[in-house]
Amino acid sequence: MFALLIGIDLFFSLGTIQNELNLFYVAAILFALRYGTIFGLISFGILLLYKVLYTGLIGGDIFLLFYDTNSLLTLFYYFAITVIVGLFSTSFRERYEIGQFRNEELKDENTYLKETVDLLNTSQTTLRQKLLQSEYSLNQLYELAVSLDLPHPELIRSETIRLLKKTFLASDVAIYHVDRSQKSMRLLIRQTDKKEFPQTIFLDEASSMFKRFFQVQETTLRQLDDENTDPMLLAPIIVDGTTREVVVIKRLPLRKLTTDDLHVLNILFSWIGTRIQNAENLIRKEQHEKMHKGTSFYKKEAFTELVAIQEQKKLHHGQPYIVLDYALGYEPVSLESIEAIVHSYLREIDVVGYDPEENKLLLLLPGTSEEHRQRIYDRIEGILIQKGV
Repeated sequence: MFALLIGIDLFFSLGTIQNELNLFYVAAILFALRYGTIFGLISFGILLLYKVLYTGLIGGDIFLLFYDTNSLLTLFYYFAITVIVGLFSTSFRERYEIGQFRNEELKDENTYLKETVDLLNTSQTTLRQKLLQSEYSLNQLYELAVSLDLPHPELIRSETIRLLKKTFLASDVAIYHVDRSQKSMRLLIRQTDKKEFPQTIFLDEASSMFKRFFQVQETTLRQLDDENTDPMLLAPIIVDGTTREVVVIKRLPLRKLTTDDLHVLNILFSWIGTRIQNAENLIRKEQHEKMHKGTSFYKKEAFTELVAIQEQKKLHHGQPYIVLDYALGYEPVSLESIEAIVHSYLREIDVVGYDPEENKLLLLLPGTSEEHRQRIYDRIEGILIQKGV
């Protein structure tokens, strides 16, 4: 722009630069106002250089430009205005840039706050769902606890299978008793339409899944390298600190169960042991009157009650059982001696009663089929005859 103004001034010999008030200085001030102090000073320097050259070109005295008071005051005046306007422009631009920077910061903060609010809303929704799930789990746990608060271990086992089928959609479920030696398991109760559960499982001959379960004695799921005939889940029922019974589930829809469901399932297994232990303690206190003094032989009335419970298991779960009675000899033999003989040849789950009126031993053998009645009777009779009873 200055080259254009200078070209016009020289072409028409206007001598505008010699006037005290001219467009050149106004242009320099406008440059300072638009672009700041530095560009204003550069513009002023170009005009000053042009003034010196033009003065020399027309034969004027260049030294008077810097020694003449009026000329110096004019130059200083325009110089001061240029500097002041440039400083004002620079200050205004800096404030504008600061304002723009703050505006960008506010936009970023606004975007961050918006993302934070969205995240909080999402978290709140998730927490609300978790809370509802927790409330559901608490209600479920309460219902399970109430359902298992029963006075007899057999009732607790039956209720356990019902809960597993109803709440966790399990099918083909059984509960086994573990011998003290932990070498075999005897079937206590089962719920299945198929004959998938043997009466006895010998652990030495069992699959690797059962052996792994008894090593850790924790809830165990079937793995890919286990046999296809293995159950889906094994869970311990711990009584008095030892694995007394084992829950065996052939089929369990794991894909339909949530993490909370599996957690509740583990809690259920731990509660079963506690409920059974409490029921056994309660029965043990009441059994002093139901048993013959000094023995574990049930009186006839109590023995009949246990047979009735086995009959219910047979009706509802297809669990077989047999009842044997053996008439004792006429020679008086203490019940304590008979107990030592009989229990050494019976299983832990078998129940023995005594009828003093007819002098008979009463044997309840859960999980034993009718076809084995005569063989077992002959064996018991042979043992008692051998011992002189």
